[in-house]
Amino acid sequence: MLKIQCHQRLDDFELHVDLAINQFDILGVFGPSGSGKSSLLQAIAGLTTAQNVCINNHNITHLKPDKRLLTLQLQSCPLFPHLNVMGNLLFTHKHCKNKSNNLTPDQVIDLLALNPLLNRDVSGLSGGESQRVIFARTLLSGQSVVLLDEPFSALDWSTRFTMLGAVQQLNKSHGIKFIIVSHSLKELLYCSDTLLHIAKGNVLQCGATQEVVQSIYTNKSQTPLSILSYSKPEFNEAFGLYQLTLSNSQQHLYAVPSLVKQNHKLIIESSQITYSKVKPINESSANVLIGMLENAQQLDEQWLLTVNVDTQLLYCAVSKRQWQQSAVSLGEQIYLTINNLETLN
Repeated sequence: MLKIQCHQRLDDFELHVDLAINQFDILGVFGPSGSGKSSLLQAIAGLTTAQNVCINNHNITHLKPDKRLLTLQLQSCPLFPHLNVMGNLLFTHKHCKNKSNNLTPDQVIDLLALNPLLNRDVSGLSGGESQRVIFARTLLSGQSVVLLDEPFSALDWSTRFTMLGAVQQLNKSHGIKFIIVSHSLKELLYCSDTLLHIAKGNVLQCGATQEVVQSIYTNKSQTPLSILSYSKPEFNEAFGLYQLTLSNSQQHLYAVPSLVKQNHKLIIESSQITYSKVKPINESSANVLIGMLENAQQLDEQWLLTVNVDTQLLYCAVSKRQWQQSAVSLGEQIYLTINNLETLN
């Protein structure tokens, strides 16, 4: 549970947040740069003034930052330069008090695959390597509420998805709640169950991630993305690909190993999806899913189609000409071809 009332003057606008979220596991805070996202995290952490802050039914408004039983990882959060990677992790684990989770250095090192970095001098780490070590150090502070400000921005997408999968795993295995600030909707769609959309210091919407995302797409403020969950993947040695099976309909897709993650989720851009009223006859079109057209909405010169596949919503953007010539009606069955899953771009 999170309740916050925060009204403060920023450089170009005022931050006005009056919010109550009854339940969340991973809360994403989305908005353009300079919208007040980082300021909101700092208010929750006690670095700036908020009128009221409650987390997990505890009013922490008047507590000092180090007494709030949460930890904040800022965008600029340097490692200790006189210690190597292992030294940074052990120092944090030893000296942070009032821990509310029981994570050990070995558990965090294994989860984030940090073994190759442990003896490295931190000055020689790349930006992405530094972010992984900083995240590990944040976890070892031992708190059950973790605030992250653009934590994985320097990572490539494959590694970024791996880190976001680790966030979900930590929530399930250790009950750690995360509040993650990002200007990347793809990140937050991948990992969060609740999404807060903020712009110019004001809350535009807050609710279940899929619902808020759909509203963002409708308002034409982001390129539509879909997230598709699948059951345990099976590796096909003959093709060098994973077969991903959808739980309800038992339909399947083939994907390269780099796209297959521990949380069994696949991010699909609307530009990867083409549709047709009849099943494609090309035998090479293996990644074809059957769905039902739930909605079609005109957005400027294109149409955004919402298709229900295996009780999951996929978004397909098509031109005005394609939509008019397809003669598809709402409620009809259509075929979606998912491109660029079997090759590396």
